[in-house]
Amino acid sequence: MKPAKVRRRLESALAEGRITTVWRDAFEVGRIDGLVVALTDDWVVLHELADGVHLDGLVALRLRDVSRVLFRDDDAYHRRALAALGAEVATYQVDADVDARGLLARAQADDRLVAVHLEVLRGEPMTLGRLLDLRRRRFVVHYIGRDGEWAREPERWRYRSVTRIEVGGRYLEALEQFGDPYPTD
Repeated sequence: MKPAKVRRRLESALAEGRITTVWRDAFEVGRIDGLVVALTDDWVVLHELADGVHLDGLVALRLRDVSRVLFRDDDAYHRRALAALGAEVATYQVDADVDARGLLARAQADDRLVAVHLEVLRGEPMTLGRLLDLRRRRFVVHYIGRDGEWAREPERWRYRSVTRIEVGGRYLEALEQFGDPYPTD
């Protein structure tokens, strides 16, 4: 799809509250189902649907990476399931000109773990952990592994490499709850 069509479909999904499938063909994790909760000049934020009908965390995707936007034809089923499960779609307010730094600052303010995917098409590396510092061109994150152990030293990454940001959701919440306590030194 052309970028203008991608934007029109995302605007429609946001306005109508439609369940949407967003494709990023160039990436390993290329398909995301959810409800669009924010759309900026450069980013789209979805409340992700996991396992079909369970609202999970928030996922911000860089717009230029979005290849296709499809509307789900099973929307009525999902609406009934979401209502029966008592799930509420998140609200998410951001300025139209927010960038990766701004999205990370919002995540840092909540003092929760964050997952940040970085721009490498093969293997799509991800760092997850606690945001420590948001500098002018780089951010500092203290990595926590999937084993719940904190890395010895924080890592620094460039904002321009960020393609996807995740906040909340079952995986990150499990790491927060059951991972090692945050080192105090």
